[in-house]
Amino acid sequence: MSETEKRKIKVFIASPNDLAEERRKFRSAIDVLNIGFGDGANVEFIPLGWEDTLASTGRRSQSIINADIDSCDVFILAMHRRWGQDAPDAVPYSSYTEEEFHRALERWKKTCSPEIFVFFKRVDAASEADPGPQLSKVIKFRQHLEETRQILYRYFDSSESFLEEVDTHLRAYARGDLPKAEDRDDTVVLPIAALQEVEKAKQLALQKTEEARLANDAAEEARLKLEAMQLQTAEDAAKLSKEGKIEFAREKFTKLVTETTNIRILFLGFEFFYRTEDLDSAGKVLEKWLSLSDKENKTIDTAAAIGNLGNLYRSQGELGLAEEMYQKSLVISESLCYKQGISCTYYNLGNLSQERGDFDRAEELYQKLLVIDEELGYKDKMGDDYRSLGIIYQKRGELDRAEEMYGKALAINTSLDQKEGMATQYANIGILYQIRGDFDEAEKRYQQSIVLYREIASIKENYIEYLLKKLRDGQSPSEDSVEA
Repeated sequence: MSETEKRKIKVFIASPNDLAEERRKFRSAIDVLNIGFGDGANVEFIPLGWEDTLASTGRRSQSIINADIDSCDVFILAMHRRWGQDAPDAVPYSSYTEEEFHRALERWKKTCSPEIFVFFKRVDAASEADPGPQLSKVIKFRQHLEETRQILYRYFDSSESFLEEVDTHLRAYARGDLPKAEDRDDTVVLPIAALQEVEKAKQLALQKTEEARLANDAAEEARLKLEAMQLQTAEDAAKLSKEGKIEFAREKFTKLVTETTNIRILFLGFEFFYRTEDLDSAGKVLEKWLSLSDKENKTIDTAAAIGNLGNLYRSQGELGLAEEMYQKSLVISESLCYKQGISCTYYNLGNLSQERGDFDRAEELYQKLLVIDEELGYKDKMGDDYRSLGIIYQKRGELDRAEEMYGKALAINTSLDQKEGMATQYANIGILYQIRGDFDEAEKRYQQSIVLYREIASIKENYIEYLLKKLRDGQSPSEDSVEA
């Protein structure tokens, strides 16, 4: 290939017929990518799919499609609710889409080509709870990908976000800086407090089940048995998410939040969907939670639900609505003298102020938060409070005060043997030293951070190694702190 000749990258897209809009926009997105990024990187992406076969043969010939799969550099599979067209002539595969994926996968296993990307369009929790035969196969396929950890896969919400994912991944492929599937950190650790509440509720349900049995109240006994079973399933789902079995946890949570009226389970379900970026499902859970929490009586549950609604708005970039919800939650918590709720809202408002660049307001809120958490004896949260203050001071250029806060956070993390927190503080202190120009001390702190992240198998180890490489190469330090 001459220096002026562009590198050709063939990109095949496979999907069932319920993603027609995404397929249509895919080709125009490739055109845009070629004009902008492609010209600068001296590459040309060539889109391929069954549409090309139709155009050339006048019929859908799977053998010609397979030839395109055998020659492509990138294979993209997009799925939503459907598994694909039945393929009686493609045994053992149950659809042509499945055949196409496995053909690409078998070639990849032998030659490490093509690069395979899989994208799933999100499905609402109610549909996943009662999926039917087509969606059931898609769900099982997601679980299989997660278990094997061979193929990168991502979720998208709309045709626009699908195109963003395609654009990002193709740019990374052309540059040669794709992450490896096995490097993903898919674990989702749900809040300890929420898990403890579920455990308490389960034990209470079991106790009352026995009381109902002794009282010969068969109806109440049956109701309580069902409640205890749902609470146990919620615990099981939380355990799966912690183990990185997100798709299996998702399957359980989607059924639970559809069937249950237990607010403790809904709280856990919301946290799961929110932390896996399924914001639509998280919002649906909050709607149900609010309908059950006696909204007008302004209970602790109401305050928690409204506060989480603020988190949801913030994730969607609706900062004004987020603050409105936080303030409503704060008013309820203050009227109930509910300090845990006040603590949570100060933290959220502080983060919101920091996001807006109002560092003085953020500092004020974090200081108030620190006082309340100390009163409550929340030592682990105090570590987070000190780290948050350190971030504020670092952004204002007050490096000595930032180091003092990170040091206090590190002391708390160390006393509680919180290795991830310790690793985070070492990294942040390293950034401060690098900003000051003390490269030996910076490298020492980065190394301490890497050792701890490696012990807990955290993917953040890669980022700290990146910071260390920048330091050794004489590049400018990071302006951002490392989040816990």
